[in-house]
Amino acid sequence: MAEPATSAAAATVTATGIGLAALLPWINAGSLMGAALGAGLVAYSKNDLRAWQRIGALLFSALCGYLMSPEIVAQTPVTHDGTGGFIGALVIVPLSLKLIKYVDKFDLSTWLDRRKGKAGEDDNV
Repeated sequence: MAEPATSAAAATVTATGIGLAALLPWINAGSLMGAALGAGLVAYSKNDLRAWQRIGALLFSALCGYLMSPEIVAQTPVTHDGTGGFIGALVIVPLSLKLIKYVDKFDLSTWLDRRKGKAGEDDNV
């Protein structure tokens, strides 16, 4: 387990980085803050990872949340960029991982054979 001083230092550096990035005119501060909070929750909930893996999960989740925030706001009843970033950071990565597992198990030839069989049955009726 990390020492409290190390965790506090990491939190301070992260908060300072987010604050400085929010000063840039092309950065949406609400989306960035929401994505960072969601990514922090994702990284905090992963107990079985090493420190560098947690940092990678944090950065990847924050990036996904920030990039998906405008689409979430446009396509759902969510109206605030920060909430969209938070939801994006929490939801997009687990859904992507589930999709990857599904694609690995998916067999195209079996699916095509089933489709051909169904088409043949529909024609005979």
